[in-house]
Amino acid sequence: MALWDGETETLYLACDRLRVYPLFYYQDQEKLVFASRMKGIVNCPYQTELSVNHTSVIDMVTNSFIPTPKTIFREIQKLPPGFLLRYRHGEIRLESYWDISFLDQSHKSEKSQAAVLRSMVAESVSLRMGAEVPSKEIGTFLSGGVDSTTVLGVMTQLSKEQVNCFTIGFSEEKYNEIEYARIAARAFEANHYEYFVSPNDVSEIIPALIESFDEPFGNASSIPTYFCAKLAKECGVKELYAGDGGDELFAGNEQYRKQRIFEGYHRIPLWLRRVLEPLIFSLAGQGAGGFFCKVRNYIRRATIPYPDRLFSYNIFEEVPKGSLFDQNFLELVGKDYDPFDVYREHYVSAPARTELEKQLYMDLKLTIADNDLFKVIRMTECAGVKVQFPFLDYRLAEFAATVPARTKMRGKKLRSFFKRAYAETLPSSIQTKQKHGFGLPIPIWLRTDRRLNEMMHDLLLSPTSIQRGYFQKKTLERSIHEHQSDPTGFYGTLLWNLMMLETWNRMQISEISS
Repeated sequence: MALWDGETETLYLACDRLRVYPLFYYQDQEKLVFASRMKGIVNCPYQTELSVNHTSVIDMVTNSFIPTPKTIFREIQKLPPGFLLRYRHGEIRLESYWDISFLDQSHKSEKSQAAVLRSMVAESVSLRMGAEVPSKEIGTFLSGGVDSTTVLGVMTQLSKEQVNCFTIGFSEEKYNEIEYARIAARAFEANHYEYFVSPNDVSEIIPALIESFDEPFGNASSIPTYFCAKLAKECGVKELYAGDGGDELFAGNEQYRKQRIFEGYHRIPLWLRRVLEPLIFSLAGQGAGGFFCKVRNYIRRATIPYPDRLFSYNIFEEVPKGSLFDQNFLELVGKDYDPFDVYREHYVSAPARTELEKQLYMDLKLTIADNDLFKVIRMTECAGVKVQFPFLDYRLAEFAATVPARTKMRGKKLRSFFKRAYAETLPSSIQTKQKHGFGLPIPIWLRTDRRLNEMMHDLLLSPTSIQRGYFQKKTLERSIHEHQSDPTGFYGTLLWNLMMLETWNRMQISEISS
C-alpha cells in the first residue's frame, strides 16, 4: 500500500503482515523511489546510483537468499513484514504495526484447540476461494506432504467438487515423492496432473529465473515450483493454493526435531557427561571407529549454545570463508562480517519463551518471508497464475502462536498437534511419511548432465567470472572436484548458489550495456 497525505506532505508505505508481497525502496538526497519489483527502481526514469552490496553476495552464497532489509544493491532496501514506512521532508521512519507473539499462550484443552484450528483453516480457504474464480479455474500445489494434502482436503470438502491438483516428479528415486501425491489425490478424488522435470528444463529456465527474481536467488526448488505453476496454467487454472507456512506455524521442519535430539544430551547428569566426554573424544581421536566419531560430533554440536547451534553446520565448516572468498573482497566487506548475525537478531528479539518458539519466529521472518514466499510468488507470476497461501492468514498465524510449544510438538514428533487435529482427514501414509517438499536433484544433475556440468564450469571458472574478484579459483576448483564424490549434496547446493550469482552478474551487465 502507498498513501500520500497532502496536508502533512507525508508518504506512507506498508506491506502486509507476513509480507506475501514485498515492497522495495530507494532514497537519495532528492527523492524516494518505491516499487513492488526491484526492476521498477532499476529502470526508474529518474537517475538512481546503484552499486552491488558485497555483504549481500556473502549472504546469498551462504543462505541461498538475501535477508531483509538488504537487497543485492547497497542503495535499495526491502520493507520488513508488518512494517510501515513514513517519508516526510526527506526523512524516513520505520515502525512495526504488527508482529507475531508467542507470549499469550492458550490454556484450553487440545481437543478444543484442534476444533478451532480446523474451523480457522476452513475459513481461511473459504475466504480465498470466494466466488470470483470458477472452481475449474482453481487448483493446488500437491507435493504429498501434510500441508498441501490438508489444503487439497479442505478445498474438496468446501467445494464438494473435484479439485485440480498439480505435482512435480523426477526420475531420480531419492528425490521423487510423486507416489504420495497420488495417494492424496486418490483419497480426495482430485483431478491430478503430473509433470516430470528434467535437466534440460533446468538449463532452459535459468535466464527466466534471474529475470523473475531481480537479484541472485539460489533456492533450487523455484524450478519445480515454476513448472508446477506452468502445468496448472496450461490446464486452464488461474489461481493456485499453496501450503507454505504450515511448518513454520505448527513445527514441521526437520531442524526442530534435530534440536530436540541435541537438547536430549543436556538431560544426561552433568557428572556423567564430565566422565564420558574425555573418554569419547579420546577414542574418536585414536581412530576407534565411526561410532565414536559420530558421538563426538553430536556432543560438539549439542554443547554449542543457542542460537549459534541452529546454524553451526554451514558451508564455512567445509569451505572456510577465508579460502572461498578473495582476500581483497573480504577486506572490502570486513573480515568480521558474519552472515548469521541476522539470525541472531531475530532469535534474540523473538517475543517467545521456549527455544522452539524462538526458532519458529526466526523461520517466519527468514525462511518464509525472504525465501519461500519470494520463491512461490515470483515463480507463479512467471508462469502467469495467481497464488493463495491459506496458512498465512494473519488470524490463523496469531492463533497458532497461542498453541503451547509442548502441544505443537510432542517430544521429537513434528507437527504432532496438527496431525492429530487432521487425523481423520489425512491419509495415514502421509501422516507418517518423512518430510520432503519440492526438492530438486541439482547435486546429481550437476555431475551427470553434460550441459549443466559445462554450464557450471563456465559460470564458475571462466576468466570473466574469476576477474570479478569475489572468489579464489583454487577453492572453486576444489569444490567442483569434491562435489564429484559428495553423497550429501552439500557441495551441489554451494555450487548452484555460485552459478546463480554469476548468471545474475552477466545478465545485469548485459542489461546495463543495452
